[in-house]
Amino acid sequence: MFGLPTKPPVDADEFDWLLACTAWLVPILGGRKRAQAQRLILPDDFPDPTKRGHDRAIELFEQVRDFAGMRDWPCELVQGEAERGTRVAAGFALKHETRGPALGSFAQSGNGITISYNPSQLHQPENLVATFAHELAHYLLHAQPALPPGGEALEEHATDLAAVMMGFGSFMANGAKSFRQFQDFGEQGWELRSAGYLSELALVTGLALFVRMTATSPDAAAGALKDYLRKPFRTALKAIDRRMPDIWTRLSEIDLSEWA
Repeated sequence: MFGLPTKPPVDADEFDWLLACTAWLVPILGGRKRAQAQRLILPDDFPDPTKRGHDRAIELFEQVRDFAGMRDWPCELVQGEAERGTRVAAGFALKHETRGPALGSFAQSGNGITISYNPSQLHQPENLVATFAHELAHYLLHAQPALPPGGEALEEHATDLAAVMMGFGSFMANGAKSFRQFQDFGEQGWELRSAGYLSELALVTGLALFVRMTATSPDAAAGALKDYLRKPFRTALKAIDRRMPDIWTRLSEIDLSEWA
């Protein structure tokens, strides 16, 4: 008796959009040959820091630019707005469930490009990598004349997916939500924060698409994810394998005019 077909972790409409947006991104990323050769960037690719503070952010940003192939793209990195503190008074616990200040921003001023970051992320370098990857993806898509599938309302979502297809999928998925507990001199509490625009499940599905489009080891990709994201990632792989044994043929068949 045959089992039911494996469903992706996201609903059918979102899965179709992820496929269409991936097809839209391929020429932007340099075409099939270049997209196919992209490798997954992993935490071990970043050496131990040699600097602190803003200098550390610059060091990390330059490493991300190198992996993105954008070292020669002119831009300036600046500090943005810092996170608000969690301490309110002795003995009081503070709970956040918020996006808070932006984790990063991309802006054009005249002929110059400025990327900012939230300095509160300096103690979470992997999340900072995700922020830089997202903002550099903004830079990549900035000059594109065509809107992504779904139009202007989904530009930020397409930017998240572009960062995944640039090789930063594990960082994007791991950084989509962060949980932190704190306890200090009688004060205790917790903080839950969401980042980015695509959900964790959409990001691991995008990562699964990336794995099947490239020579990436599924085990290496799964090993770089948070524990609870590994199961939906493998579910996404199974769903892709069942629905499209040849993913590149499927991507080439997508009619992007239907999404205009």
